[in-house]
Amino acid sequence: MKRTAVHVVAAGLLLSGASLIQAQAQLQQPPHLMRIFREDIKSGKGAAHEKVESAYVRAFSKSGYPSYLALENMTGTSQVWFIERYDTYEAMEKAIHMAEAEPLKTTLDGLDAQDGELRTGERGIIATYQPDLSYVPGPALGAKVRFFTINTVRVRPGHAADFTETRKILNAAWAKTGNQQRRTVYSVSSGMPAGTYLIVAAMDSLKAMDPKPGAMSMTDAFGPDNLARMNKLTADIQISAESTLFSVNVKMSNAPKEYITADPDFWAPKPKPVAAKPAAKPAGQQ
Repeated sequence: MKRTAVHVVAAGLLLSGASLIQAQAQLQQPPHLMRIFREDIKSGKGAAHEKVESAYVRAFSKSGYPSYLALENMTGTSQVWFIERYDTYEAMEKAIHMAEAEPLKTTLDGLDAQDGELRTGERGIIATYQPDLSYVPGPALGAKVRFFTINTVRVRPGHAADFTETRKILNAAWAKTGNQQRRTVYSVSSGMPAGTYLIVAAMDSLKAMDPKPGAMSMTDAFGPDNLARMNKLTADIQISAESTLFSVNVKMSNAPKEYITADPDFWAPKPKPVAAKPAAKPAGQQ
């Protein structure tokens, strides 16, 4: 997981100089920038990869490196996304310089060599928040987040305005159904083909994906005209779309202190006590 350059996903925050209240407020809002490290893991190497990534977490937490979340796939190919969050490119640059400074750099170089043996590929991504395309009726889940769906959509060149129209039609339909599941849209600015968008939905439980009893159907919410328009636009402008379900992996996450304080049992569970072995009986006794 190289952090010395934009080169490989999941959510971190540079907190230098920020008060606790400011930090909490920032964590409740979608970050302006996400720096994503996607790692494709060899089959059967998940446990070994988790062990190496746990060593990364220890190294980063000691150095004061920005926090990040590790998202492990539940569907699709074997992969982990490490997501860092930044308000500015300047803050991102500070994190990169931090990873290049000794003694952290030497530690990371050693871990990179181990981690590289467990991967089949990697990708670095930078994405920018698009509030006008997002559906965010409620507050962020923050420390209670347990699952994510990330829908990766690639749009044909020159059709950004059409994609915006599809999001507005979809958001309006969701609002009519009373859907409260947040969808945060990011446009990829580096690391993937032009016209790529990431639609991120965070959940505290998979129950959030179940339709509410008695809720209006999406077909009725669209209405015939908007449904026809939506289907035509999607067919005309979309090159590809892939949705992946992830769970948060605590052991591979360098969680924000605010998350740990809010839910220590999940983010910083204490090791289970080892059961004491029964005392050996004296010779001759049964």
